[in-house]
Amino acid sequence: MAQSGWGIFQKRRRPLGRAALTLTADQLALVFRAEARREPVALERKGASLAEAVAGAGAAGMACEWVLEPSQYSLLQVDRPAVPPEEWAQALRWKVRDLIPYPVDDAVMDAFEVPGLEARGRPPTLYLAVAQKSQLRPRIEEIGAAGLLLSRIGIAHLAWAAVARQLASGDESQAVLVIEPRGGSMLAMQEGILFVARQFEFDADDQRALRDPEAGRRERLFERIALELQRTLDYFDRTHQRPSPRRLLLLCGIEGLDGLGTALRSLLGLEVQEGAPEQAWPELAGLPLAARARLAGLSALVAEAAP
Repeated sequence: MAQSGWGIFQKRRRPLGRAALTLTADQLALVFRAEARREPVALERKGASLAEAVAGAGAAGMACEWVLEPSQYSLLQVDRPAVPPEEWAQALRWKVRDLIPYPVDDAVMDAFEVPGLEARGRPPTLYLAVAQKSQLRPRIEEIGAAGLLLSRIGIAHLAWAAVARQLASGDESQAVLVIEPRGGSMLAMQEGILFVARQFEFDADDQRALRDPEAGRRERLFERIALELQRTLDYFDRTHQRPSPRRLLLLCGIEGLDGLGTALRSLLGLEVQEGAPEQAWPELAGLPLAARARLAGLSALVAEAAP
């Protein structure tokens, strides 16, 4: 996302390294690389203060990208206004007034373009990420107080796109499915560029299947996930008039879904690559399976920022 789009922080002194961070009410995750050390470090903490984690890891003074979790922003698809890119967010403030559950004066936003639509006779489109300013500011202050230099605010969808670029590179179409406790996020990409982003939430039956995978429940859950993924692929095909991705990168951030990759191969005929982030980013190797998937986006961003 454009570094100027959010408009709520400024760059400061020369950083001592690069870091990427997620931060929620009860959990933080941090991946960083110091200038003096080439090997990145990854950590995840529950119930710990960010200041303590940064001090203990020796990450103070590093430039940091804060990656918002999907629950911390809305991702809207809107027509591109006829103004320069640096003015997109301001021009679209009126448009989001009825699409967010808080006053537009409390909204902060950034935008990136959905490529290729003009060549197909369709209106040019943007993805608009919208977050609540009053919810971000305390976290921004917390990041600064911990000694990190906030240089950029990103979103999880673009971090996952960075994972796909590094784990499943290629010019052909590529799908990505990220499974988390709340549900799934799906991307459709081509040549490393994000074209489509969709999400779904696990309902009560899905949660029951995760807790108690008795005969039939797990199969119905896999079928539900396959249906949501197929809808994403169909939308990509219909909207962009490009061949649907036949390759899928699967990142599973919860336990108990063994067999999902095999099921998606069978149900959708996809070539499924079950992501092993620790192979690309060794700093994740010592973490639990679910944490590796959760931190993969942070490691990908730190790797892309490396000189």
